Amino acid sequence: MKKRILILSVLAVFFSCSDATDILQAGELNDARLFTSVNNIQLFLNETYDRLGTENEIIVSSLLTDEVAIGSGLISNETQRFFLLTTNGFASNIWNSHYNTINYCNRLIRGAALYTPTAEETPQYNSILAQARALRAFSHFQLLTYFSTDLSSDAAPGVMLVDFVPTPDQDIPRSTNGEVFSFIESDLAFAQANLINPTGPTAYKFINRNFIRAFKARMYLYRKNYPQALINADDAITNSGLVLSTSTITVANFPSTSATTVPNGAANGANTINVDPTSAFPIQRALYQVDQWVSAGSPVYRKMWVDAAQGEILFAIDKPINKINFSSTYNTNGSYITGGPLYDMGRTLFNAYNQDLGGGAQDYRRWCFVDRSSTISTAPDAASRTSEVIVIDKYPGKNGGHTANDLKVFRLSEIYFIKAECLIRSGNLAGAADLIRQVRQARSYTGGLVVAPTYSNVASALADVLLERRKELSFEGHRYIDLKRLGTDAGVTGTDRFAQDAVNSSATSPVNINVTDYRFTLPIPQREINVNALTQNPGY
Repeated sequence: MKKRILILSVLAVFFSCSDATDILQAGELNDARLFTSVNNIQLFLNETYDRLGTENEIIVSSLLTDEVAIGSGLISNETQRFFLLTTNGFASNIWNSHYNTINYCNRLIRGAALYTPTAEETPQYNSILAQARALRAFSHFQLLTYFSTDLSSDAAPGVMLVDFVPTPDQDIPRSTNGEVFSFIESDLAFAQANLINPTGPTAYKFINRNFIRAFKARMYLYRKNYPQALINADDAITNSGLVLSTSTITVANFPSTSATTVPNGAANGANTINVDPTSAFPIQRALYQVDQWVSAGSPVYRKMWVDAAQGEILFAIDKPINKINFSSTYNTNGSYITGGPLYDMGRTLFNAYNQDLGGGAQDYRRWCFVDRSSTISTAPDAASRTSEVIVIDKYPGKNGGHTANDLKVFRLSEIYFIKAECLIRSGNLAGAADLIRQVRQARSYTGGLVVAPTYSNVASALADVLLERRKELSFEGHRYIDLKRLGTDAGVTGTDRFAQDAVNSSATSPVNINVTDYRFTLPIPQREINVNALTQNPGY
């Protein structure tokens, strides 16, 4: 980490006092002058929240799997072609972003130690530290997830464990997974014991008890500690106060899941995205009514994606309109066909949405995640990059901004999948099947009764969980990790890109990679190794 953490943090300039003469300059803002009250410590915590992001994990997961193809507005991308080097920008951004967050957390913890709170201030003071330690734990976990070869092995090399503010010339080695996880568990234990649970309509955008429950469930699942994952998943399902968001639609003329072609014309949504198509275009008008931010006919599930309702979100990273707008990563100006799609949905993923749910139930994700202005080819095997444009609409913006969306880090759907996987591992296939049925039922917009799947063995059950995770958690940063940790057990050998997508992306060598490929672990950034002699991951 030598020289890296201090370079990453803008505030390092203000708080570092180790220059050649160690002179305190007049007016210098150092720790002693900043951390003089609980209010000031809270302000620093607010800045720390702003450091947190999962944007790079989401996009690297899309590019290195089968979620996207190259859209009509972009040329071939090296990462999407599986051309992954130690200089890869996404890997570097994940590394730098989370160590930047960790640095802010450590500066807050160090600075807060200079202030002694009153008895009345102590609960708030400890809660601030709890949030900082939870954020620090989460960033360490994200780094382990992408840069460790095997999260289930405590002996495997992990990442740098940083629980202090380093000096510019300090080398920090890679710790083992076991060492980092022990540290994460310590931070979470402190957070759980000292957190004042936030309240109000935006409470889910701050560290809360649901964050801790969901974080622990995911962490233990990835570590293959299924009993602990199940305990925390049950805790989240039972005590979160949330239910699966519903997809029920009350507008007329809404098309079926299997409708491959939507009637087009002057009101097809390409240029009139916020203008009512009128009754002359009944299907487009139905799609428009559900798509809108303030439509009374929009289901809770849709309102969740336009940041108009919390829905089933356990924790989200706040991304207001005046911040960096993540959704422009997929679509330059907006999630409609004239909005400059840089990446569109991979055809095999679209095909998974283009199926009903059984029992007369239709899958709303077909219309929630694919914009109504998309062009769906009737001959996809021969479609060009411009003749079929499946516009990704999972980040449609929010009221006042077409490219601004909060990042949904933990949702109740994922917790259902975690519990289902744990039940499968313990032999309770029927219990797992019912959990999958419940999620599918919540995605039906036409009524009907979804029938629980029947699993003949563990592999078929895990394959169904992997399929449902693929559909429900697409474009949220899960597919890359899911294939790595679950693919072999589920009988899935590799990524599942559509052949014509690969041709259009100039990504034909290879079209797909196996789930055991070394590229399912990201490289330690070369710039880090240049200043801090860390052991590189295999294959690089």
